[in-house]
Amino acid sequence: MNHLLEQHEAWRATRLAELTKADGWLTLVGLVWLDDGSHRLGSAAGCDVELPGVPAELGTLRVAGNTAEWLATDGAAKVLQTDIGGAPTVIGHGSTSFFLIERDGRIALRVRDAASATRRNFTGIDCFAFDPAWRIETRWDGAQARFSLNGSDYTLRPQSPDANPLHFVIADASSGRESYGGGRFLHVAAPQGNMLLLDFNRAINPPCAFTPFAVCPLPPAANRLPFAVTAGEKTWRG
Repeated sequence: MNHLLEQHEAWRATRLAELTKADGWLTLVGLVWLDDGSHRLGSAAGCDVELPGVPAELGTLRVAGNTAEWLATDGAAKVLQTDIGGAPTVIGHGSTSFFLIERDGRIALRVRDAASATRRNFTGIDCFAFDPAWRIETRWDGAQARFSLNGSDYTLRPQSPDANPLHFVIADASSGRESYGGGRFLHVAAPQGNMLLLDFNRAINPPCAFTPFAVCPLPPAANRLPFAVTAGEKTWRG
């Protein structure tokens, strides 16, 4: 038990460090879907997209379909990569930065502020007490995890069966009560053979629990458990 608790506390520290880093989810301050054309960015009231802590006229973003070119007021034109390939081009000025995300053929401007009030005022997340009983060994059939609990059989399906780690979006009877109403995420190491360990103590709030500027998947019907999972993170009170 002590060894498992130490492992969990180390994982918990890593989780919080990732969440609170200078480009973590707590720094999101804007999400703007972009139409084709030119968009002026800066802190001036007349800009198409107003950004905090930057010059009045930072530059112009030219959009055509799912491609975009950035023309800084004091620099040369630069083609921006979206996050579709996993590594978007980031443009920064002071504590403010922005990059492009691509969803369903459209692009949006995602804005971060490392000095955001959400990040500055973050004091942690309430969690259920660690309970090794919520570490459940399941059978993996190549597409979903199958397990039994209190005499009933259940399945959970990941977003992609080939990912490592596997990414489950789950809801349960605690959702909207003790835990976040939009469900929680559970990241699980790839299966060893036909066995998979689901550690519900590591169920975490999705990004949209912390900011209105994140877009998160909802739990599929198959992943809505009829019992309360009293493990993992509770609803963030920030």
